[in-house]
Amino acid sequence: MRQREGNQIMNPMKSLGMVRRHARPEKILTIIFIAILIYLVLVPLIIMVQETFIVHPMERFQIPGSLPGDLTLSHWKRTFADSSAYSFFYRPLLNTLIISTSLAVLSLVIGGALAWLVVRTDLPYKKFISNLAIVPYIMPSWAMSLAWITLFKNPRIGGSQGLFQYVTGISPPNWFSYGMLPIIITLSLHYFPFGFMLIANALRNIDSQLEESAQLLGATRWQTLRRVVFPIVTPVVFSTFLLTFSRGLGTFGTPSFLGGPVRTYVLSTMLHANLVGQRPGIGYLVAFMMILMGVLILFMDHKLLGARKSFVTISGKSGKSELTKLGRFRWPVTILVLLFLFSSTVVPFVVLALDSLMLVPGDYSLSNLSLHYWIGPASQTIGLGSSEPGILRNPAILGALGNSLKLGLITAVICGIAGMLIGYTVVRTRGTVYSKLLDQLAFLPYLMPSIAFGSIFLALFAVKRGPIPSLYGTFTLLVVACSVKYLPFASRAGISAMMQIGPELEEAATMVGAPWSKRIRKIILPLQKSAFFSGLLLPFISAMRELSLVVLLVTPGTQVATAITLRYTDRGWYPYTNAVMVLIVLAVLVTTAVSRRVLGTDLAKGIGG
Repeated sequence: MRQREGNQIMNPMKSLGMVRRHARPEKILTIIFIAILIYLVLVPLIIMVQETFIVHPMERFQIPGSLPGDLTLSHWKRTFADSSAYSFFYRPLLNTLIISTSLAVLSLVIGGALAWLVVRTDLPYKKFISNLAIVPYIMPSWAMSLAWITLFKNPRIGGSQGLFQYVTGISPPNWFSYGMLPIIITLSLHYFPFGFMLIANALRNIDSQLEESAQLLGATRWQTLRRVVFPIVTPVVFSTFLLTFSRGLGTFGTPSFLGGPVRTYVLSTMLHANLVGQRPGIGYLVAFMMILMGVLILFMDHKLLGARKSFVTISGKSGKSELTKLGRFRWPVTILVLLFLFSSTVVPFVVLALDSLMLVPGDYSLSNLSLHYWIGPASQTIGLGSSEPGILRNPAILGALGNSLKLGLITAVICGIAGMLIGYTVVRTRGTVYSKLLDQLAFLPYLMPSIAFGSIFLALFAVKRGPIPSLYGTFTLLVVACSVKYLPFASRAGISAMMQIGPELEEAATMVGAPWSKRIRKIILPLQKSAFFSGLLLPFISAMRELSLVVLLVTPGTQVATAITLRYTDRGWYPYTNAVMVLIVLAVLVTTAVSRRVLGTDLAKGIGG
């Protein structure tokens, strides 16, 4: 009798063990995703490196005695050891490092200070300030640069005066209108929300009992901050610095618009110039060096994230930390914060909208206001004398806007589903080599500079390779590139959500016969709903506003709104460019606001915050 009772007790445990051993579809998903990501991330890298050793058709004129397809070291010699290496590579590299380091420091200082004020002080209007602070990150990075040009361009380079000169009569110097300084300022104004979101989350999750214990032991406020708070957030701070630095490496639009007129080149603009100028060998070599820097940053960030794990146990919900009283500085600080946020969010948008209404560039009088660049017909005698109608009746622009919207939606759906499944497989196979490999492969595209990432897809899909046809010139290529590039946003959100879902619910459903698809649909997806929609939002926003990634991949038949503005800017048709930018920003802002209210999305979840 007792033997039978013992067997009855053991049978459920044995059944549970069998469930865990055999019901593992996540293993199949892991293998599938690893294979796909190896082909879409690692294989293009190998092909791109091969291209740096090959003579391409147009390069045979630059390499005497060579034929297309010959092996050569000329690209490497010209880039690193030739007499022109300084201007071709080293000077752009130095400019890139200066810009990336400066914007990372400024973004960290601004974002960290703002996060401290919102989380750790009695600053009023915190919710409003927090919502306003993320707007610059939602806008395209080069929207700030276009606004800067509108404000501070001068007739010596810009062709017409900017709003600042029109109002004050003072012509800004060239170094202030274009070049290194405005590039650093505008990129910092775009990326500081990144630091704000990550550092604010870290400060918000500190267990208040630690600070209370320190104070009970006699520690002063400064000692508590120095020995408790700062060590906890330090890994997040360094990680934020590295991630922001990596984003600066591959930015193309801002250095192109603000650096091109004064010949301030960075690696991204040199990469574009070489590939467009039929020098793919050198172009791919520049891209490879950018990716190497990105991989190095990934390694450093991984070490810092590993250090951060030691602080996980102190993240609690035991209460809020004591707020620092600003006292008599409370309202002056609030006013300064609001003025700064107003200047970095509302002013650029208003400036772009205003410039799109100026019939004659540089004349900001009321009599010069016109909707010609919005709804006017093509005319050689009105305004700029362009041969294209206003953007709302321009088939090329409307088609490009439609492509951008379609690209954003398709990318968001693909990333959302893939991110949820990757999060599921990584967490359910946690501790295995396959889990770590999939996690790193899914995150690697994030730290590859955008324009370099676009170039490796150009190398992979420019020609037919086995059963895979050439995708260059197709909309499918844009979808694939954007989906892989923005997959880290969705996968981070998926992994973060799955860490909070134990396997017991699934095991119970398996024991009653629920298939895997039903478990995903009825258990995982409802519990992951908030993170799933957050994983949709950021890929949609990123695809809508992207320029660096797609600039090498678009063709006249697959134009998107961001790429078409580059054409108008090159022609000096800033009213068209700014009008298109206004539409892009409005579309992104409305989508973000609606998704936050209806779906409860959170951008910080999409970037791993």
